[in-house]
Amino acid sequence: MLITVNGLVARSYPTGNHDRVIQIITPDHGRLSVMIKGGSSGRSGTAASCTQLFTYGNYELYQGKGGDLYWYRGGSVTRSFYGLSTDLARMALATYLCDLTAELTGEEHSEEETEQLLRMLLNSLHALEQGGYSPEIVKAVFELRAASLMGYCPDLTGCSVCGEGYPEQAYFDIMNGRLICADCQTKRNRLLGRDAVREEAELGERRVICPVSPSTLAAMRYALTAPDKKIFSFSLKDREEEMSFGRAAETFLLNQLERDFDTLRFYRSVVI
Repeated sequence: MLITVNGLVARSYPTGNHDRVIQIITPDHGRLSVMIKGGSSGRSGTAASCTQLFTYGNYELYQGKGGDLYWYRGGSVTRSFYGLSTDLARMALATYLCDLTAELTGEEHSEEETEQLLRMLLNSLHALEQGGYSPEIVKAVFELRAASLMGYCPDLTGCSVCGEGYPEQAYFDIMNGRLICADCQTKRNRLLGRDAVREEAELGERRVICPVSPSTLAAMRYALTAPDKKIFSFSLKDREEEMSFGRAAETFLLNQLERDFDTLRFYRSVVI
């Protein structure tokens, strides 16, 4: 069966004798694995341009007998983010965002959720390529928004204990996806004696708490609620605030997914 789809090439790797498999994220079919015959040999004709990583295009594909693998017939480039390849850190971050999206769209989610996630990815790649935006902010916004779209939206409306909406100092309870103000966290720590801590350990429960300042909390709230076109239209006062925002978003997402990514580790090695 021949199908025509629009999508972004999110993963690409060689296989067999000079062949290549790409994974395309599409708004209506989710993640598709596509075989490019001769794609690793440089003799794949027009496929060389429109099946490169970070390319959004229109593709004609044959569906294989098993239904899990498609075969490339032809395509055309709609938008290429080739400029990302000129900067190692931005390219590494873009690779991680694509890898994360490909992982998420391999699960059972609605077309609307997949389409929103793909649109968010395209906006993020555009922001990284154009510059003018902090890569750490782009990364953190994407991670929080992706978590929300996939059903892991944290409750940041106020302290989960007392309801305080604008605490001077707060903590992000990663495992439960909720906010706790500093006063309530202090009281909680007093109540949690050694026996309670020991009982938690025996039950295999984990407590992961990230401190968040008022500006970091405001950035997290904005990332979850802002319109797509304005989602990166904010800044934090310094690098320390950006890193705090980034740690909270990354830790939350990875704990919900219960996994790490090789592409994320590579990005960390580049920017540190």
